[in-house]
Amino acid sequence: MSENSNIGQTLDENLQHTPLSQQPEPGKSRKGCLVLGIVLSIFLLVAGSIAAVFAIGFYIAGSLFSGVPEMTSFEPVRNKFVEEMVEGNYFASKKIVIIDVKGIILNADETFYQIANSTKICEQLEQARKDSRVKAVILRLDTPGGEVTAADMIHHKVMQLRDNEIKVVSYMESMAASGGYYIAVASDYIIAHRLTTTGSIGVIIETMNYQKLFNKIGVQSEVYKSGVMKDMLSGARERTDAEKQLAQDLIMEIYNEFANIVAEGRKAKNITVEKIKTTEIGDGRIFSGMKAKELGLVDELGFFEDAVSKANELAGLEGDFKVVTYKRVFTLADIFMGAKGPENKVRVEMPGMKSWTNLVEPGKVYLLPSGF
Repeated sequence: MSENSNIGQTLDENLQHTPLSQQPEPGKSRKGCLVLGIVLSIFLLVAGSIAAVFAIGFYIAGSLFSGVPEMTSFEPVRNKFVEEMVEGNYFASKKIVIIDVKGIILNADETFYQIANSTKICEQLEQARKDSRVKAVILRLDTPGGEVTAADMIHHKVMQLRDNEIKVVSYMESMAASGGYYIAVASDYIIAHRLTTTGSIGVIIETMNYQKLFNKIGVQSEVYKSGVMKDMLSGARERTDAEKQLAQDLIMEIYNEFANIVAEGRKAKNITVEKIKTTEIGDGRIFSGMKAKELGLVDELGFFEDAVSKANELAGLEGDFKVVTYKRVFTLADIFMGAKGPENKVRVEMPGMKSWTNLVEPGKVYLLPSGF
């Protein structure tokens, strides 16, 4: 018999003579694994909680030095935005807030193209108004304009800032035309880059007439309406004289309001409603920053740092301030909503056209330069 066989026989004999109390019970090893798993899970949970506490601590500490978003309020229900420091003295109590108006101005969310969402901008302006430490706001404009009501809501909120003795400076970057200028005239001071595109004081409404195309392919529109003007912008037929006059009257009503807004905002430069309507200022054309300065539509030519300097001067801050921007506070609901599938929208883009022109809806009234 081999040596290995003798060893195996010896082990069997020893096991047979081992008392039952000392032999392993069936399933005991499984219970041990279960207990070990529970202990390990508790350990991981505690370790994860500690790591989260340290992460939050490093985040807050890092905001003091690295310029990452600064949590200035522990009331996320009241404030929809947190602050991100741009420059200045972090420990200063007085603040200058930068609010961007970039893209076509719409009262809507849009994920495909950059838009100036009037609802979001108004919320930012309102948060600034309610913060007693905010002494000045800089509107950083880069927009061709947009919806009439969207621009007017932002204008209204800017005027409320001024009513609260918060100074407002508008800075025009590449473009601040039509609805962008409508917003700018609500501010205390306007600075434009010398090569910006501004002006375009006017109102436009567009639709399409495809009657001849329908006739060519043998398609006829069939409409049932409650009144003669209900389908006045229908593209399937020619417009009547009464419909044309009604559309023009609407345009002029809004234009008159635009002219009054501009005259009120630029009265220090002696720009009256009559001057707007009878000169190149109000015929809808666009101007460079240099020409706008010559006409009195802006106060100064410069760069963004000049806007910061002017805000400091107007608010009397004597250099003791910090410049911040607002960033959205995202909640779990936002994350889940953001995970929804893409919208089924058909978008047609033509060569030479800005992508945001697809957002202009037929029949709506806009403060936009023609051809933009």
